[in-house]
Amino acid sequence: MLDLYLLYTLVVGVGAGYLFAGLSHLLFADRIAEQLGWATGSPFQIEVGLYDVAFGVLGICCIWFRDQWWYATALGMSVFAGGAAINHVRDLVAQGDSSALNSASVLADLLVPAILVVLFIVRWRLERRTTLPSAVA
Repeated sequence: MLDLYLLYTLVVGVGAGYLFAGLSHLLFADRIAEQLGWATGSPFQIEVGLYDVAFGVLGICCIWFRDQWWYATALGMSVFAGGAAINHVRDLVAQGDSSALNSASVLADLLVPAILVVLFIVRWRLERRTTLPSAVA
């Protein structure tokens, strides 16, 4: 059952979520920039969009690939999302950017990695418990 929660979080939270975010950055760059409180016309929108699409594809591929693929997908996305969250908070503090999308991005960028970390820790502890030899009396 735990693997089902992990798979759902990877495919929906990472896969669909990042694919949607990436396509939004790519197809509606100026609108998304305005909603984030960023300057429009920046080529960085394309880079952010491509990173998001890449992680979205990795997340969706978790349906077919398992084991180390899941860890790699979660780790890469978490590093990117954690950095993005820090950037959004810096933007909020330094620039006073309290736009709705900038603030909401912080929550999303922290929530999915946190859920994945908790699920992977629980999974690791359960696997460890079943593989440890029983104590000798």
